[in-house]
Formats: sequence, C-alpha cells, structure tokens
Amino acid sequence: MKKLILTAVLLFSFLGKSFADGHVIKAEKSMLYFAGLYPSYILYLQGGIPEDTKDNWVDKDYWAVLEIDESSKNHGGEAVIFKLKKSSSYSPQPEWCVTQGGEKWDGKGPACLKTDEPKSMNQLRFKVKVQYKDTKDNLPEKYQSLNFVQYEVGYDDNGVSLSKLPGRLPPPNHEFGPVKLTIFK
Repeated sequence: MKKLILTAVLLFSFLGKSFADGHVIKAEKSMLYFAGLYPSYILYLQGGIPEDTKDNWVDKDYWAVLEIDESSKNHGGEAVIFKLKKSSSYSPQPEWCVTQGGEKWDGKGPACLKTDEPKSMNQLRFKVKVQYKDTKDNLPEKYQSLNFVQYEVGYDDNGVSLSKLPGRLPPPNHEFGPVKLTIFK
C-alpha cells in the first residue's frame, strides 16, 4: 500500500511540474503577422519542429510566451505574451501550414495553402492574441522577468512606429529566431 501511495505522490508531483513548466515548441525562425485588428496576430514557427508535433489541440485560450533567442538578427532577447485562440472546425490551432513563397518563406500572405503535404515546410501556424506586458503576472514566476515587448499606438517624430512587436519591420527583416514558444496548460 505504501508503494502505491508513494508512486501516486511521485506521479502527481512530476505531472504538476510538467504542467507548471508548460508545453515547449522550438523553431529555427518565426514571423508574427498582423491579422487585421489588434490584438489578433498569426504566429508562424518554422524549421526544426519535430514532425510528430500535434496539431489541432488548442481547446481554450491558453497563455503562452514567445522567447526570441539573443542570437537573432532581429529582436534578439525579446519576448511576447500571447493568448492562443481556440481551435474550431474551420480553423485548427495549431495548424501545419504551407504558405505562399514555399521554400523561400517570404510571408506574402497568411493563408495555409491546400496541399497533400502540409508538413513539407516544417511550419506551424498559431492564431494568437497579443497581450500587453503588464499581463505577465498571469505567467509562472520564472517567466515574469523576461524582456517583454508590446504593441504601442502611434509614431515617433521620424514616422517610425512606436510598436515594439516583432514582425513590424519590412521584409526581409520581418523574420526572427531561433525562438521558443512556451504554452501554459
């Protein structure tokens, strides 16, 4: 009986730690694409994603953090807070996705093209809602000290957008990475 109780305690402590640490997806590069009305964006992750990564599983608005590696040419060391949008019959979240541009991944549009090989670009697409950095208190404590950036309204005296969100730069500088997306279930 003691062994059974000990096993149950260890199992629950392991599952609790896994739950708190979140679900992690790493990718070689990423792009954040404005989806029409703030706070709606489309997050693309591409390269280095294991092909057995599950799609169409987001059943509620999970909190998530995108961390951009210090080595990234653009936005290195920055992080963004998201809420993931739920899957629907018309919009699975996440979705293995082939976009315009094919191998070039030039991001000319947000549509996932119909194909028999949706994993051929090794690209996952998430529909997300960008959050302000003051929402960091909703995250596990170890994530609250990251260098969060957020959407800002307006332009400076030189006409440059005040928004610090990744993806605001014109191509080819709209890509960044490597990245790590941590989803808190």
